Amino acid sequence: MEQNSPEWCAARAGKITASRMCDVLAYTIGEGEFKSGPRKGQPRPSLDLQARRDYIGDILAEILTGEPKAQTRAKTMDWGHDVEAAARAAYEAETGQIVELAGFVLHPGIEYLGCSPDGLIGADGQLQIKCPANPAIHVATLSGGMPAEHMPQVQAEMLVTGRGWNDFVSFDPRMPLNCRLYIERVHRDDAYINDRLIPSCASLWESVQSLLEQLRQRAA
Repeated sequence: MEQNSPEWCAARAGKITASRMCDVLAYTIGEGEFKSGPRKGQPRPSLDLQARRDYIGDILAEILTGEPKAQTRAKTMDWGHDVEAAARAAYEAETGQIVELAGFVLHPGIEYLGCSPDGLIGADGQLQIKCPANPAIHVATLSGGMPAEHMPQVQAEMLVTGRGWNDFVSFDPRMPLNCRLYIERVHRDDAYINDRLIPSCASLWESVQSLLEQLRQRAA
């Protein structure tokens, strides 16, 4: 199924997706203990930040309505979508790899988690393409490497697919030929996946299910 198609939107509705992994991780980790008051001596809990609370609300709404969240497509999103095919072709020409298109992929054992790779490569690789509308972002990537904000998504995609590496691509066709394409191979980090991503997804899903049960009891 083509990404951003109605079928693709329906398949990912009500699921945690790799593209929203930064929102999944948007919480503070409780440190230390309460020093006074009725909870003295108890460990401080983690606290959800607004981005995580909003994402929980998005998933709840999709589950309750059976409909995907309405997509508000900005010009920047249209740019990225329009240029992605050229980026994929440039990657294939540069590396000699054959990229297989993929739709929405569900984790084989975590039924609420999925991702949409921008391509699958051989038996163990995949592709994540970014085509920033702001050329300064591409320039910063050329000089400084993949922005850290993309690491949760890139690793979460490998969590879902089980693959061992993910080639991060930044592409801007407006640049001089030798500056249009940036490729960085990111290898699977099992410690990060097992210690950070999986528990964070599980706790968010527990929050979704708890709130869902409260809403259903209220409606009964």
